Amino acid sequence: MAAVTVATSGWAKMSPALRSRNFRLFWLGQLVSVIGTSVQVVAEGWLIYDLTGSTFWLGMVGLLGLLPVLPVSLVGGLIIDRVPRRKLILATQVGLMLQAAVFGLLAYSGQLALWHIIVLYFVFGALLAIDHPARRAFLVELVPSEDLANAVALNATVFNLSSLIGYALAGFMLAGLGAGITMLFNGATYLVPIAMLFLIRVRDVGADVPTAQEMAQGSRKSMQGALLEGVRELLRKPELLAMISLMAVVGGLAYPIFGLMAAYAEEVIQVDTVGLGILMAAGALGSVIGTFAVAYLGHHQRGRSLVVVSLLLPLTVALFTLMRTLWLGCLILVLIGIALLIVQSLTITLVQLHIADRVRGRVMSIYSLLHAGSDTMGNVAVGAVAVWLGLPLALAAGAALALCYAIGITLLMPAIRQLD
Repeated sequence: MAAVTVATSGWAKMSPALRSRNFRLFWLGQLVSVIGTSVQVVAEGWLIYDLTGSTFWLGMVGLLGLLPVLPVSLVGGLIIDRVPRRKLILATQVGLMLQAAVFGLLAYSGQLALWHIIVLYFVFGALLAIDHPARRAFLVELVPSEDLANAVALNATVFNLSSLIGYALAGFMLAGLGAGITMLFNGATYLVPIAMLFLIRVRDVGADVPTAQEMAQGSRKSMQGALLEGVRELLRKPELLAMISLMAVVGGLAYPIFGLMAAYAEEVIQVDTVGLGILMAAGALGSVIGTFAVAYLGHHQRGRSLVVVSLLLPLTVALFTLMRTLWLGCLILVLIGIALLIVQSLTITLVQLHIADRVRGRVMSIYSLLHAGSDTMGNVAVGAVAVWLGLPLALAAGAALALCYAIGITLLMPAIRQLD
């Protein structure tokens, strides 16, 4: 018993956010849910290719899932600030569960067609466009401000841990149970975060955003004004806007190293699918280590740490392009995973700490939109350049561009270094 108490105490010191009962419940729910989502991602790709035999449709269906993100994110941010966030996340989780259930039933019955997948992917993207920023905005209600950075890091790490488990599990489930049962399993996993959200105890209140009646009467700001208030909040604090852009550019040009890893593993390092899995796991391991690095950084000089790591991240990406062996590549990928996690966690933490709660949802929607968009555009841009220059040179060129941007932002916006 004493050993268990000591271990728990040590873990609490490294992960102080877990001292909060509400956050523990939320974190556990996300852990299970993301395992299911990762299983669904693998199963969806297999189903699309099985139905079409086309890599074109693999990419196209993924792109269709991103189409609703822009319009839904803009309106979704206003909804997040108006509706109690716990209840809103409950609604999106129920919607995602139903989407997975329909997907699974169609696959299990043998009636699944390509147009079904396209529609369900679109619904999935629309729900995530609200769910992701809502969950990020909800963190501030679950932990005290001094534990927010750790909560953000742990929330990011859950995706890496769950993805590793989910990707491995999906292969066995597809082979042994079929795509339909695999998709239904994902639907069932949403029951855990739904139950956890019911157990969380927070005040279900919305932020000070005008109701539809108030807007109609013209007694307060217009709908357009409310939607743009999140943008104005960032414009009033240019250091936050510069910081988000730094994350988007540096992170967006580093992410293709994982998004295009399948091609890099085969063409450059020349390993099979087992080697590919090891390389991806190395990056995920780095993200897990990055969680503890954020905890170690503590509550001071976050802005300075963000700037330093933003300068180091492109250098590690450039160094990786020189690697031609599996284990040296893994070592550098661990460093890249650490740096990427730190950049993303410190950015979202500092933004959360320096914005008004009344516009938190809208600012988080802008953040989520830039985050998702930059990763996607980074993959597209580096992949296109690789056709002419080859993948190592394309990644190195992206790293060079990211380094120049990081240096420029550091010189033009020194206020970022003063943020805590």
